[in-house]
Amino acid sequence: MKPSRVKTLVNKPPKVPQTPNNKKRPRDPVEVYCRMRPLAEGQTCVCAEAVGDTAVRITPPEFSLAFKSGHRNATQHTFKCVFKEDAAQKAVFDKVGFPLVEDLIQGKDGLLFAYGITNSGKTHTITGEPDNPGILPRCLDVIFNSIADVQATRYVYRPDGSNGFDVFTESEARTEQSKNKGKKIGVKARAEMSDYGDILRISETRRVEGAVDEDSNYAVFVSYIEIYNNYVYDLLEELPFDPIKAKPPQSKLLRENQQRNMYVSGVTEVEVKSTEEAFEMLYKGQKRRRVAETLLNLESSRSHSVFTIRLVQAPLDPSGEEVIQDKSKVTVSQISLVDLAGSERTSRTNSSGDRLREAGSINAVLMVLRTCMETLRENQLQGSNKIVPYRDSKLTHLFKNHYDGEGKVKMIVCISTSADDYDETIHVMKFAELTQEVVVDRPESVKQDVGLPSGRRRANLIYKQALHEAALKETEVADPTAVPAMLAAVHPFQLAFNVISLQKYLSEVCDVSVLSEFKAALENREKIRAQLIEDLKRKQNTFRAHLCAQEQEMSALKASVQDLNSAKSVKEKASREAQKLKVIVSSQEEQLAALRADVESVKAELALKSSELDRMAENLAEMTKQKDILLRTTEQYELDNRDLQCQVASLHAEHQAQLQEKETIQKTMTGFVSKEKEKFEQMSRKMEKDLEVKNEKLRQVKELIRNSPCPRTPFKEKNSCEGVNGQLQKGTEQVQVEQQQQQQQQQ
Repeated sequence: MKPSRVKTLVNKPPKVPQTPNNKKRPRDPVEVYCRMRPLAEGQTCVCAEAVGDTAVRITPPEFSLAFKSGHRNATQHTFKCVFKEDAAQKAVFDKVGFPLVEDLIQGKDGLLFAYGITNSGKTHTITGEPDNPGILPRCLDVIFNSIADVQATRYVYRPDGSNGFDVFTESEARTEQSKNKGKKIGVKARAEMSDYGDILRISETRRVEGAVDEDSNYAVFVSYIEIYNNYVYDLLEELPFDPIKAKPPQSKLLRENQQRNMYVSGVTEVEVKSTEEAFEMLYKGQKRRRVAETLLNLESSRSHSVFTIRLVQAPLDPSGEEVIQDKSKVTVSQISLVDLAGSERTSRTNSSGDRLREAGSINAVLMVLRTCMETLRENQLQGSNKIVPYRDSKLTHLFKNHYDGEGKVKMIVCISTSADDYDETIHVMKFAELTQEVVVDRPESVKQDVGLPSGRRRANLIYKQALHEAALKETEVADPTAVPAMLAAVHPFQLAFNVISLQKYLSEVCDVSVLSEFKAALENREKIRAQLIEDLKRKQNTFRAHLCAQEQEMSALKASVQDLNSAKSVKEKASREAQKLKVIVSSQEEQLAALRADVESVKAELALKSSELDRMAENLAEMTKQKDILLRTTEQYELDNRDLQCQVASLHAEHQAQLQEKETIQKTMTGFVSKEKEKFEQMSRKMEKDLEVKNEKLRQVKELIRNSPCPRTPFKEKNSCEGVNGQLQKGTEQVQVEQQQQQQQQQ
């Protein structure tokens, strides 16, 4: 097992139970903004229009479901600010993002949700484009512009794995840099990296003035996660490269630290020193994020993404050289930018399979977020103490501390002005109105007070500059009083902080005159200090004498007041008080009787209410069962519908194949019949010709028989004529049989 080590405490003080003696913190409502997306090409009908700078009017079109169900009146919704279709990204950042950066540098946490339907411009608002950056790139620019001169060396702060940070010295940080400098970049990591030097990007030049402590060192850490199907995945995690079979990413768990703040266990937190390095991490995470094409959006986000910027700061030591090696002095603040996946209806996207399952998970998480808002609002308005279902989804569980007063919460609602999206947009508007009614405790600034004077960094820089200038002139200090005089001019207390460093330098010089001059300067300072101490004691004694005189006068006045009060008539006061007590007792008895009657009536009402509540609970249970049955029936109907669609498609394909086969057979038979018909026609013509020839022969035979003279010999002539007639009759019958056969063949 690894040895236990002290973890860094985050900057939040422990939660204190609310008591009558504790002063309640001021509360602010959740700030909700609205941004309107212009119509796309080919869209002409509009359902949303801005009314001033703080309201939006929604009008239902005639083809919408709401209009058909009877909801035909236009509704107006109010926001903190409304950004119209032509609003620039900079205007959105100035109103929404810049105050979050100011709070971040002052030690306060912030949370920004981008909420809306699919393809409404949420990702464009958060991330933007290189030539038109959104809220996230501008936040990074302002942060690094503000802390440019007070950034700590890389690896001075390191995550401890429990939502805190360890502190290391400059030498340890340089050692860690040398170790990590030789590490090889994997093939997969190199493929995911991009070259932002070739991208023309518009940078934000503003900075937060007056909030950065020059006597502290700052560092920026970023992390990028996504919540997919209610599982948390780290988008910056380095996975082992396997060209044969890629290893799938492992989901992360949510844990609670010592101060009951939620965090993602094992998440990768990368220290970045510039906006470009942060963009590298953002680009790397976006390549791993799950997106897919739907009918409404070519690149629809299928998960909720969270990009977190953590600012770590700690005060410098008395010498102004390094950070104080005390983990309890570290202050950590963060901004979480949440790009929520868009809510969608499957009837419009025609999703199926994985897309349908993803849409169900997205809508379920958004429904849990809405339920949490409704419960918070009900608890605040009615004074109830219902349990808020944060644990029903990973998204609400991760950010539950922000609703308990651990940070400022903002939401920017992105809507589409197209009339086709009215039914989804109206639900988004209702959720926005609900969110604005929730109030959270105002976060307090957290700054570590170490009891050291300001200007330590500047004194250290001037001291180093003086030593450098002296070393450039010659090996020994030319003017021994130059360094002490310069340091003493910076701050009355700074010379004491650099005595050790100065003595070390002077000992290396080994010049007796320099030591004598330095000794004289210190003796002169001691004399001035003694004079100041004597003057302070004299003034303290004078003030103490005046204070004693005032106290004596006050005690005398108190004694005289007590004497005057005791001089009053005690008997008259007692009698008046007795009469008052009698009246009070009688009135209290009457009130007690009335209260008893009221208690009885309240008990009866409570009995009725309890019976009614039981009945409503039974009805609710029955309705829940019916709802479950309907859900299961709906799922079964959908499955049957998909099966029927598959069967219809297969039958249609078989029908098409049969039609093609029939056409092929028809074509083949048509050619065969035409050929056979030609053959039959040729045979019939040939037989007709043969029949004509035979008929002609028969006619000639008949003519010959008629014209031939028959001899008178009775017996022989008769026989010869009969033989000829018999042959003629047989020939005629044979011709008739052949004609019948030809007709049958033709048929």
